[in-house]
Amino acid sequence: MLLKTIVSFILILSIYGCGGANSYNKENTSPIKAEDKNISTIKFEENSSINIGNPDRGFYSADYELNKDKNYNMFKGAKKDGYNLVYAPLNLKDYNETSTLPDRLIDTIKKNLNDANSSGVKLIFRIKYRDSIKHSSDPKRSIVMAHLKQLKPILQKYKNIISVVQTGNIGAWGEWHSFTGDYADSNTSYKANRKEIIEKLVDIFPDKYIQIRTPMHKEQLFGTSVDYGDEGTEGEITPQIAYSNDIRAKIGYHNDCVLADKTDMGTYPSNDIDFWKNYVINDSKYAPIGGETCGIGDGDDASLSSCPNALKEFKRLRYSYLNDVYHPDVLKKWKDQGCYQEIKENLGYRLVAKELTIEKKSNSLSLLLSIENRGYASPYIKSNVNFILKNDKQSYTFHQDIDMRKFYPKEIKKIKDNLSLNGIPSGNYCLYLQIGEGYSAIRLSNSNLWEEKSKTNKLTCNIKI
Repeated sequence: MLLKTIVSFILILSIYGCGGANSYNKENTSPIKAEDKNISTIKFEENSSINIGNPDRGFYSADYELNKDKNYNMFKGAKKDGYNLVYAPLNLKDYNETSTLPDRLIDTIKKNLNDANSSGVKLIFRIKYRDSIKHSSDPKRSIVMAHLKQLKPILQKYKNIISVVQTGNIGAWGEWHSFTGDYADSNTSYKANRKEIIEKLVDIFPDKYIQIRTPMHKEQLFGTSVDYGDEGTEGEITPQIAYSNDIRAKIGYHNDCVLADKTDMGTYPSNDIDFWKNYVINDSKYAPIGGETCGIGDGDDASLSSCPNALKEFKRLRYSYLNDVYHPDVLKKWKDQGCYQEIKENLGYRLVAKELTIEKKSNSLSLLLSIENRGYASPYIKSNVNFILKNDKQSYTFHQDIDMRKFYPKEIKKIKDNLSLNGIPSGNYCLYLQIGEGYSAIRLSNSNLWEEKSKTNKLTCNIKI
């Protein structure tokens, strides 16, 4: 699929290379006559499948336990299979009565994090101590906090490969239910003890989102609810606190039983589903939600996981990622009904370049690039954004003061800048858009733009300076 010029691309020789009125970028455009020969407008064509290669979104693979001592890089297989995101829990069930983690375990964690880093995958991270409800208990508060303190320098060293952090640590499977001991409802300090875990995770990961299991937990700890499930909105993210250091603004959700029944198996209380679902919808504009399915459901509930409702829910709640391993029956259902690929392409963000206008001024290039987010959610990683003018000899970067987290679904945003050409040698240049770096670099969902080596989007070439 080729990119086409809809409006003019006939520019005077001072802008584009030799060839006069017939000069144009053959890779990305074709010429049409224009009234103003100093202005060119390029319209780009969409390719939704390109989005599958983007980080911090989409279907993820599971489980890659960071405590497992492997003599090989277990993340290479995930990357080879096309996954950029994996669930990588740290299972500490053997240490829930030990305040200091042994050196051999620390070495294993370091090795696995380094392997993930070299493989190019990013991690959904969770610490857990329990693999069942009945035959296990939560560790004492002092042990949880000691482990987090010990792990802090390691986790901070590899923070760039951790995509999002789930609260974990307590409850069965680290999913914040069936609490015991210091975290049980019967403990007089249970709220402070639970809240302390989130505060410590924010301390370890100040630039990451922390995902909690249900909105009722968030409101109880950071809002007005006295009892779990009491209605309240004080814990919600408002436009005024969004993207700030307010701890409420840093908390999103992981729903580990999506579409199993009307309550998502207790994610929302049966007598107040709409209130709490709207609570999540409010927050998911500013903080990520992801999770997994856990079954098709019985009777009327079976229709909830069918394609029409699934597509509606993921869009409405702004889902960024889902488990591609569990539940297999639901995944098969989506494939059989024909919506699996659509979900795969639209989870999280999908940024589509719509139009680029370039205007030659006395000693500058004026740029106006419009981008539409056609995915379910915004990017949740704050990225450096740059325009780059580059040829074989020189490269010049123009930083853009833009927060990609504000590129909300179904909105068109415009990136506008006036690039000064002072000090830039004469020559032919290409114009690139860089969003993020390394494994966090984002490609636009358009054909023929992505350059893998530089991890940038090549918008157009033959710009003569």
